[in-house]
Amino acid sequence: MSSGGQKLLSLDSGGEASVENIHGNYWFLPWHRAYLYFFEKILGKLVGDPDLALPYWDWDTRGRNVVPPPYVIPGDGSNSLFDAYRGVVPWQAMPASATSADEMKRLLNLRDWASLMGGPAGSGRPGALEFGTHNRVHQWITDPSGRANCGVQDMGIFSTAGQDPIFFAHHVNVDRLWEVWRNLGGEQRLPADAEFRQRTWTFYDENKRWVSISMDQILDNAGSLRYEYSRPSLVGRMGHGVGHGVAVSHPLTGAVTPAPSKSVAKAPGAAQLLTSEPQTVSAPVLVSAEIALFGAAPPSLEPTVRRLHVDGVALPPGGSTTVRVFVNLPDADERTPPSGPNYIGAFTVIPHHGSGHADVTRQDVAFELSAETEQVVPGAGAILVRLIPLAGEDMRPLGLTLEYQTVYVATE
Repeated sequence: MSSGGQKLLSLDSGGEASVENIHGNYWFLPWHRAYLYFFEKILGKLVGDPDLALPYWDWDTRGRNVVPPPYVIPGDGSNSLFDAYRGVVPWQAMPASATSADEMKRLLNLRDWASLMGGPAGSGRPGALEFGTHNRVHQWITDPSGRANCGVQDMGIFSTAGQDPIFFAHHVNVDRLWEVWRNLGGEQRLPADAEFRQRTWTFYDENKRWVSISMDQILDNAGSLRYEYSRPSLVGRMGHGVGHGVAVSHPLTGAVTPAPSKSVAKAPGAAQLLTSEPQTVSAPVLVSAEIALFGAAPPSLEPTVRRLHVDGVALPPGGSTTVRVFVNLPDADERTPPSGPNYIGAFTVIPHHGSGHADVTRQDVAFELSAETEQVVPGAGAILVRLIPLAGEDMRPLGLTLEYQTVYVATE
């Protein structure tokens, strides 16, 4: 539970009433924090308990990667926390790789805000916390087999996700992981641009007033929003034994707010099709202008990160799937363990609307290369990128038609 009082939600901004899409960019995390905060205050007013705090579902903790029993038992309309559109059954565990120690290590060791939070507004580039475990849990709740390739209401479609009570416990945990990651690196783990820092949103509060909340208030969860999370265990999720709570480790050195991309821009290519079969793509490794000029980045420049980009990802309206990504491992398939230096990570696509809508949303997925992976990716030339569509933990989806445009490595 959050301590000290306030925290979180109402209808997801991916929904019909939304005037702005806060998915696929760095608005995703702060907007949901404000959303959940006002929702919690409204619930507290309704039940006469101003100290009411929403619970979080810590699916990243060992043994808790099942839907919490109060949400599924009893499994019928007599339970106000039950949702008939869920595909999971009591005590069914989500795929281990979705919330594994390796996955949490990969997430929490990301070095800059653009990797974890995503690109600026309108960029269509979600961060790793959104396109990774967050999306995977959304999909798993309604379609645990992952073979349907389409979003299933409620949790499997953004416009209906808030209709399932588990949505709130899920998003509180996403917010918690963001806070853990921020605490590892301080202010450099937030965008510095004015568009982000000066942003405000407007919500109805518990007294039915239309009120604004600033980014400064959103980021000051302890002072302005009056809630904090229990400190996580510092072992267990970083490969040093198994403990309870989110595992963290010391971040890699040199974490800074990244400068704008220093690589040559990569123009979108013609649409490529990914079906249910794994596919190997030759991807260029773009050399930054500084390295091309000096042979290495001058010490005076800000440290950079390299990212593997898969740009222009899109599915048919209502489509949903998960794709694992390996580099320089062309024989990898759905049974290859998602670990080791050649494994980059996975992304899950969740539709904003069901199949009855004609909209197709393209997004650009970018994976920060870990220090381990840097050892198998050259400084220039090309690499082989293996894209593996996934159903469940180790099966292929059926009838998949995913499009993407460009795959490359860039220094940013």
